[in-house]
Amino acid sequence: MKKIVFLLLLMLCALGAAAQDRKITGTLTDKDTHERMEQAAVQLLRQDSSYVKGSVTDANGAFSITAPNNGKYILKFSNVGYKTLYRNVNVSNDNNVNVGNIVFASSAIALKGTTVTANAAKVTLKKDTFIYNATAFRTPEGSTIEELVKRLPGAQVGDDGKITINGKEVKKIKVDGKEFMVGDTKTAMKNLPTNIVNRIKAYDEKSDLSRVTGIDDGNEQTVLDFGLKPGMNKGMFSNADLAYGTHDRFAERLMGAYFNSKIRVMGFGSLNNTNDMGFGRGSFGGGRNGLNTSKMVGTNFNYDNGKTFSWDGSVRWNHSNGNTQSKSSSENFVSSSKSFANSLNKQFTRSNSWNAQMRFEWKPDSMTNIMFRPSMSLSSSDGRSASTSAQFNDDPYSYTDDPLSDKGISTMAEADKMVNTSKSNSISYSDSKQFGGMLQLNRKLGNRGRNVTLRGDFNYKDGDSKSLSTNNVHLYQIKMKDNPLADSTYQTNRYNVTPTKTYSYSV
Repeated sequence: MKKIVFLLLLMLCALGAAAQDRKITGTLTDKDTHERMEQAAVQLLRQDSSYVKGSVTDANGAFSITAPNNGKYILKFSNVGYKTLYRNVNVSNDNNVNVGNIVFASSAIALKGTTVTANAAKVTLKKDTFIYNATAFRTPEGSTIEELVKRLPGAQVGDDGKITINGKEVKKIKVDGKEFMVGDTKTAMKNLPTNIVNRIKAYDEKSDLSRVTGIDDGNEQTVLDFGLKPGMNKGMFSNADLAYGTHDRFAERLMGAYFNSKIRVMGFGSLNNTNDMGFGRGSFGGGRNGLNTSKMVGTNFNYDNGKTFSWDGSVRWNHSNGNTQSKSSSENFVSSSKSFANSLNKQFTRSNSWNAQMRFEWKPDSMTNIMFRPSMSLSSSDGRSASTSAQFNDDPYSYTDDPLSDKGISTMAEADKMVNTSKSNSISYSDSKQFGGMLQLNRKLGNRGRNVTLRGDFNYKDGDSKSLSTNNVHLYQIKMKDNPLADSTYQTNRYNVTPTKTYSYSV
């Protein structure tokens, strides 16, 4: 009997040892100095480049990452000032894999006479949290945290403002552990100055239900938490950036804050006509044409008495208007024939929106938690556009200086050089109202892990959209004698009304 028990223990130990296999190890070395690379970021990716795990090298440049399963993976090595490297790794039969020594080449140009007096650790890993030292990353004077995040190993900021850390999209921003502009990561990125931040934490935060009950429901979101420098978390401070350039271009940004032990209030204002939509919902400015003016006013506030009640909220107003005009002239070659075309398009747009998010949390006793998250948004937009185009069978500039004017078209028609003309106009208006909320009541029972939870979610949206468009086309090549019923001109008028009303609820 003792032998059987002994054999079973050996089998369990063997299974435990096998479960710990599949470790991927190696070292990183600087190509020029031949020194081991400390605090370099190492990421394990799947073949589709999705993130699996991350780590950093130790003082000896060594790293160790455990693969969750057998299969083919990609190792990504990155560090500020060095070229990013990728290595393919194949894990099979639950065996460990040693990729050996990886040589890191610098991407910077060394300057003669430069003396390094101190090195700040750029990133450390504690459990599942990456902690970045903000002072170790150089950013331009007066820049916002957008520039800082772009320099973090494993971080990317897209043209649309989407932030990813180690392959995961950042869904929430916090300041010193407090929620900031919930549902809107872009306002923080474009308005918080880098000179107030001393460290950044990147981690996965559990849902409200998991946090209260202690039971993991599998719903997590990646968070960037910006820690403030000592002295910045009490009192008042402000920041202003004012710029004016040629052609009446301007970009102004203001920020002010008041902090004490219980209350935090931060206010923002922004105004520019440089096609920058770096706040609120929408583009960071990429792909925007024409002359665009944007305005924003927002505030974020937090209250926590440290015992029974906390309150977070944000309110934001956005306005934008755009003026786009495009003009083109083209010549097409098809076999021995030629065709010429001119077009002129004008578009004017305007939009306004209000957004508000709140969180109220009350703990009347140590066993009860009541949370309410209301939200609201109001938006409206209108626009008008006009376009004129024409096609010719000869170069119109040989006959007129303005081919799309009434006089120019008449001149070309008399010369029998017109093919067709098209004139379109449109006007549109839309508005939308949206309200929603989540109410969660939780009561812990006597036994650990036992909870009773009641939760309700509700969303309501009411929208309306109206548009009127007209289109006039004149065909000059139709020969009336061939078809007496043919019509060389047709007019199209369309009026669209699209009301929408949706609601959803769950308990």
